[in-house]
Amino acid sequence: MLGGRVLLLVLVTIGITSGTEVDGKPKPPPPVNPFTPGDSKWCAFKMGGNVARFEVLPGLGWDNLQNKDAGMLVQYNYSECRTTDDGRYLIPDGVFTVPLKSSKLEVFGELFQHWNNFTSTTSSSVNVEAGLHIGSFGISGKYSHESESVRKHQIMDRSVTTRVQARYARYSALLQPDTPLNPAFRDRLRNIAYYIQTNKTNMARYQSQLLVRDYGTHVISSVQAGAIISQLDQIKTTFSNSYSMDRRQVVAAASASFMSVFNVGAEYKHSTSTEVIDQYLGNRTHSVINAIGGPVFQPNNFTLNQWASGLSGDLVAVDKSGYPIYELISAQTLPELPPSILFPLVQTVKSAVEEYYKFNIYRGCTNLDSPNFSFIANVDDGTCESPETNYTFGGVYQQCKQSGQLSQNLCNGLVQKNPLTGAQSCPSGYESVLLNEGTRSATESRRRCHHCGFLGLRHCCDNYNVYGSAKYQSFWCVAQGHVDQQSGFQFGGIYTNKIDNPLTQSRGCPLYFYPLKLGLGMQVCVSDDYELGFRYSVPFAGLFSCMTGNPLAVHQDTSFKNPDMLHSLSSYLKASNNWPRGCPTGYSMHLATIENSCEINYCVKANAFSDKGLPPVRRPPFMDLPGDAYVDSGISEEYMISTGGETWTDLTLANQPNSAEEADRGGDSQGNEDGLSSGSTATIAIVITLVILATVAMVTVMYRRHQRSRRPYHRMPNPETGAENRREYGATGHTEDSPQTA
Repeated sequence: MLGGRVLLLVLVTIGITSGTEVDGKPKPPPPVNPFTPGDSKWCAFKMGGNVARFEVLPGLGWDNLQNKDAGMLVQYNYSECRTTDDGRYLIPDGVFTVPLKSSKLEVFGELFQHWNNFTSTTSSSVNVEAGLHIGSFGISGKYSHESESVRKHQIMDRSVTTRVQARYARYSALLQPDTPLNPAFRDRLRNIAYYIQTNKTNMARYQSQLLVRDYGTHVISSVQAGAIISQLDQIKTTFSNSYSMDRRQVVAAASASFMSVFNVGAEYKHSTSTEVIDQYLGNRTHSVINAIGGPVFQPNNFTLNQWASGLSGDLVAVDKSGYPIYELISAQTLPELPPSILFPLVQTVKSAVEEYYKFNIYRGCTNLDSPNFSFIANVDDGTCESPETNYTFGGVYQQCKQSGQLSQNLCNGLVQKNPLTGAQSCPSGYESVLLNEGTRSATESRRRCHHCGFLGLRHCCDNYNVYGSAKYQSFWCVAQGHVDQQSGFQFGGIYTNKIDNPLTQSRGCPLYFYPLKLGLGMQVCVSDDYELGFRYSVPFAGLFSCMTGNPLAVHQDTSFKNPDMLHSLSSYLKASNNWPRGCPTGYSMHLATIENSCEINYCVKANAFSDKGLPPVRRPPFMDLPGDAYVDSGISEEYMISTGGETWTDLTLANQPNSAEEADRGGDSQGNEDGLSSGSTATIAIVITLVILATVAMVTVMYRRHQRSRRPYHRMPNPETGAENRREYGATGHTEDSPQTA
């Protein structure tokens, strides 16, 4: 019975199989996924290829001054093949999206009477949430193309700005906390940490500035995906002022103009008169329409309905939020680093971000109607209504003193005499003010050699480091009291090899001016040609730094009862060193440079740089590559280089990093200054050779004598004996040899 059941099961199985083969072909195996897991294409292939990749992602670096994307900060991985909630888009593992389930098309208008109040169309959130506390001001986004265009038009056209826009937001994409960092960005952070750990502070600072240059100031943590279409108009200030009691009329007229461009019907209504609209259009000096995302804008017969119907396939970022780049540094994102190095790493990168901001701040009067208006100012310093006072400039000089055993002169380029005295001093009637001091250090690798090996025929050499430093002190000269206005120098701005002179917008001095060295890289432009150089000069009111304040910024009584007090600083100079770190009334502060994390500023008249146009953004690095950037004092370097330099072979011994043994070569005395010359080496070799030959000869003679003394006695041959007997008893060899007796 059991056998029958088994037979029946086999028959049924065979029947089913036979039926499958008869009814159709065998089912082919599933296709093999050719892509690597974690790649978005791998997920698309796995999901049948009918899902698009979500393109509006957070995690990018962001330059918050220029409103530009920078390098990738986080690593995208698609191993989980996650999608948006509606299943339409593929998103990375470290990103999640929130669908904005609203089909509302928002249309609204804005009025900007001053460019400092203008906000970015697509980046307003990250500009506001800068996360930096450098002062009670903000320049985020001020160097973007949109912001600079508005600023130029408002100044040149004497206009105000209106903006009307239609916004559509579909998704909000957010970055998950502690998302893995991009390997390239991570390596850069580890490199900076290495320089901090090895006490190479300057190199760590330099690499941090390069990091900000390549990866921006912020990380985009969330982004809204959608589309925008906007109209930006410049309207004469006179028209805006005529409706100062009701600004809504200006905004309503701008909205009506926007609606007319897109043939908006009754569903979009505006409440303003035709007369106001006509006046608005008549006072418009410039207008631009921007379509961001969605279908391509067509000037003729293009409606908002057509634009809205084609949005879903072309989503872009319509707003961004973020935080400073150094907040990505944590024990979770960099677990391989020791906890003790994380805080110094954060501070170093933070300082680089802050320096980028500081180098692009221009203080001055931003009121267009003020006589002290500064065209380049992006931060108002309250100098719009202030008196002007002339100060004299007694020049600069710099001292330097070197210590150590270096052969190079570290003070080269750090010594400056004051041309007014021909020495490192101030003219009569002027007082020296210490501006800053610092140290330049360097290391030299030297080689010492000695004879070693068998009989001293080889050279053994090792490398050792010699350290040295140079301390410099920078001074400028301030008048102690009343001096002749033409007794000092005229001031023509300051520049470095990284920062342009705002007066010339180049790395040079104006005509009839020449530079004086100050600090590590500053060039102070001065002139004593009061006839030809005056037109290129700017009123000067002192320098100050993190180390020393500005004596000219002392608040003194300048009333008519005591007009001499403004220049009577002799007693104050002797009494105190706690001068204010700022500028006198009517003068604006400008950053000259930052040396060893110390800011150095100078003061000029509030509107001194107004006619030079808008300055370009100053991008890092703001310092030169340190001289010992890629030198490790604990490791020697020895390479074998092929002809032409195509191949470099490292010959450094791992177990003896500071030693090298090389064969003696005739004529190779260069680089062995502590060893013997080639002539001395040859003489020693000849003497040693002669000694060896003499020793060998003596040993040979003694050996032969010893062998001869061991020969046996021989009987004297009989003269009558035949030759055969002589051969039998005689010694082999020549017969003239005489036997030796004991």
